[in-house]
Amino acid sequence: MPRSSSASSFYRAPLKASALVLALAAATSAMAAENGNQRYSAGIGGSDMTTPVVPGLYFQAPMVAYHASKIKGNDGKQLTNFTADPYPRAKVSIDTDTYAILPRLTYISSHRLLGAHVGVTAMLPVVKRKADFGLTTGNGTLDAGLGLAARASQMSGSETGIADLEVSPVMHWEIGDHQSVTFAPTIVMPLGDFKADQRVNTGFGDYYTFRPSVQYAFIGDGWDLGGRAVMSFNTRNKDTGYYSGKIFNFDWQAMAFVSEDIRVGVQGYFVRQLQADTVNPTPANGMTQKMLVDQQGNKASVNAIGPAVAWLMNGGEMLIEGKFIKEFGAKNRTEGQAFWLTISKPL
Repeated sequence: MPRSSSASSFYRAPLKASALVLALAAATSAMAAENGNQRYSAGIGGSDMTTPVVPGLYFQAPMVAYHASKIKGNDGKQLTNFTADPYPRAKVSIDTDTYAILPRLTYISSHRLLGAHVGVTAMLPVVKRKADFGLTTGNGTLDAGLGLAARASQMSGSETGIADLEVSPVMHWEIGDHQSVTFAPTIVMPLGDFKADQRVNTGFGDYYTFRPSVQYAFIGDGWDLGGRAVMSFNTRNKDTGYYSGKIFNFDWQAMAFVSEDIRVGVQGYFVRQLQADTVNPTPANGMTQKMLVDQQGNKASVNAIGPAVAWLMNGGEMLIEGKFIKEFGAKNRTEGQAFWLTISKPL
């Protein structure tokens, strides 16, 4: 039997809501890795990679301000507009900021193992994360009856607090007079606050990350070159059933002395997710998990480059570095820019 026009309207209303809610979910879930976050701060490696290391106690305080108003899809194009019948266009917007200080203590002993000085390092970040998501139709309005504005508001938020604790043994080899290699098999433990029903959190959830890194430095005659390769292996988040696939990071920097105390140069990084995310839906998260399932094939990637300047005070009493890094070529994640200020000091 044909449905009446009133019956058709009744059935179209849920379809409108589903189309637009899924448009919003697609934009905000297109970021691979859970909620678009990973536990390694890309760009954190800088002049510390090429600073000579001797046995002792070191303090480091990198500070970062990251902003992004773009989110890229699997094709590398910005995810801002979706067709959501019967609406001609549904515009999705994102505005996200992260402010963080990442204090680290590192101890390098005079004892050697396999020719390397051994030590230990630990870092406990303090962060403020903020994200605003929006969704409007082609005429600039939302049907309040569909609850879309509330859905966008639910995904938005601002949280401040500690993030997750990082601890690692360290092995540092000096290779001749000009080169060094450092190995740090880091374990990241869930310590920061995390709520499964919100997208913005200071912590990452109830899972662990094993993150081995290998760092190489060449200290030349007036110029330095450093690189750090990092691989992240995650367990499944018990809070959400989400598994973030393996992610490879590489930070690099090339610096030249322009005076006895000042170095200038260029820094960059690239991020490649090598394994797709997967989701085991959990009863606690229901609709959120169902929407995330559609995104589990995504793999995040991004490149970045920018200028850096470092001031070596009193021949090594303290190192202060500033840099600006601009991201490009992102896929399945945000694309933005970051200002970094890092203070490093032997104690």
